[in-house]
Order: sequence, then structure tokens, then C-alpha cells
Amino acid sequence: MTDETKELTEQERKEQIEYHLAELKKLRAVPRSDWHAGFEALLRIETHKYADRVHIRTEEEIGEVPPRTDFVILVEDEEVDWEKAVFRIFRKINILEYKNPHDSLNERVLRKVCGYANLYIGIAEHEGERPAEQVTVSIFRAVKNLEMFEEMEKEGTLVRDGTPGIYHVKGYTNLPFQIIITGELKGDEYAAYRALTDKVDEADVKRIIEGVGQEKDDAVREHYRVLLQLVIEKNPQFIEAIRRNPMMEDVLMEIVKDRVDERVDAERQQTTVTHINDIMTKLKYTAEQAMDLLSIPQSQRSTYAGLVGKKTR
Repeated sequence: MTDETKELTEQERKEQIEYHLAELKKLRAVPRSDWHAGFEALLRIETHKYADRVHIRTEEEIGEVPPRTDFVILVEDEEVDWEKAVFRIFRKINILEYKNPHDSLNERVLRKVCGYANLYIGIAEHEGERPAEQVTVSIFRAVKNLEMFEEMEKEGTLVRDGTPGIYHVKGYTNLPFQIIITGELKGDEYAAYRALTDKVDEADVKRIIEGVGQEKDDAVREHYRVLLQLVIEKNPQFIEAIRRNPMMEDVLMEIVKDRVDERVDAERQQTTVTHINDIMTKLKYTAEQAMDLLSIPQSQRSTYAGLVGKKTR
């Protein structure tokens, strides 16, 4: 142990260890898909109103050489009154697996997610820290595997809920287990769930934009920005429809303004680097002389000095 380490208090050593473990976790993490980022944004929109009573953990490690479950929603307050039926089974610890429209949903996936939940309970440091009676399992996907669902319904292992799009799974685990088929959910309140697809309905995009137009909280608006950016990226055919609707375009542009500004700044920087390189090549100027010619502020020159000479697009 070094002298520097000896001088740390027990709390400081703990904080140092937690910091390095968190950094190691980032390095080991599998890159998340843009679909998962969109679904995370939706979950954060849904849970924001509950403030510190509900917490979301992403890519939660399970075990020492860990598999990861997509999301764990921790409910700190048992009195939380969930407004939407998709959260009706929730307890204190809720394991969520999100499948994008192109991911498989089959029996292997069902068993894997149940395994995640049971392992999450089993690796708790202390007995009763994650009691089974406080754990639920949910899978979200845009469309169902029709053949598998029909077979499971015949066997009695899949039971339809009173709410369209919600199915309860029996026989795979004794934990409450549901599959949410977001494309079957009905009502304006589920527009954002239905929109997480590459075959989105224009009416659902409109409902989302109308809703965010009334939202005042900056954190929630940022989650909407992530969600809408994904929806439009996956459904570029709706850009023109949005442009034809002044209200939708105004709200959307306000939401994505920061990202548009970032893109403009990046393009402007790239163009400037190209000009510097051209001047250096054609006029045999140094980088500093080229920046003098272009009247680039001194405060920006160190940035450009590190970029010139690199390959530009």
C-alpha cells in the first residue's frame, strides 16, 4: 500500500474503489443499440414524475463474469401508483428486457430473461436483500412471434390480459412475468411505445410531438429529443409530413435544436479544417499562417492545430 493510499480515509478509499469499478464497467460494457437508447428515453419519460421514488439502472451486471439485463427499475416507494397498465405488475425490483423490432423473441429468450431474474436474486450479498416476492420480469417488443404465441396459448403458458398488448407468461418462473407487445397497445397514452418501430404511424408521431409541446421540464424534453430523433431516423419518410404541419415542425425543431446546432458546428469546423489544409498545400503556408489568413480566433487555434493534416471528408 502506497503512502498516498494510507493517507486516505476509509470513506475516500471506498469512493476510489467505486470510481474505478464504474470505469471498468464502462470499458467492459457492450455498446448499446440506438433502439435501446430510445426505449431508455421512453422509460425515463414515464418514470420522471416519480422523482427519487423510482430508479432506472441500465445494463445491470449479474454475476462476476456478468451477463447483463437491459434495465432494472427499482421502486423505492411501495405507494407509487402506476398510471399505465404495462407497469401494473411492478413490485420493488423489476427486470426489463427490450427487444427491438428486428431482435428475436423465442423460447430461448424467455428462459434467458427468467435466468437473469433468478440470478439477480441469487447473487445478492445478504439473505433477503432481493426477495423473490419483490421481483417481476417484463419483455417489451413491437410485434409478437405469432407461431410461438399461438403454441403457448394452446398450452396455457400464455394468458391474455384485459389490456390489449399485455400477455402473462406461466410455467417459466414463479415470478410475475409479462410480455408487452407495444404494437398492440391501444390509446393515445401508448403512442410513444407504438412509435418505437421502423413502421410508425404518423398519428402516433403527431401525438408525441403534441405532448412534448406541453412539457415544461427540461430533463423530460431531453428524453423526448432522444426518442423523437430515433423515431425519425428509423422513419425518414415522415420528415416531409412533419414539414407540412407547422405546429409539428416548430415543436420538433425546438426539441432537436441543440443537436442541430451541434451538427452545424461540426460541419463548420470540418469545412474550416479543409480550408486550412488546402491553403497549407497550395500556398505552402504553415498552419499558423493559414489560420492568420482565415482570421481564426486565437482561442480556437489549438483545436484546429490538432485537426489539420488529418484526413477530411
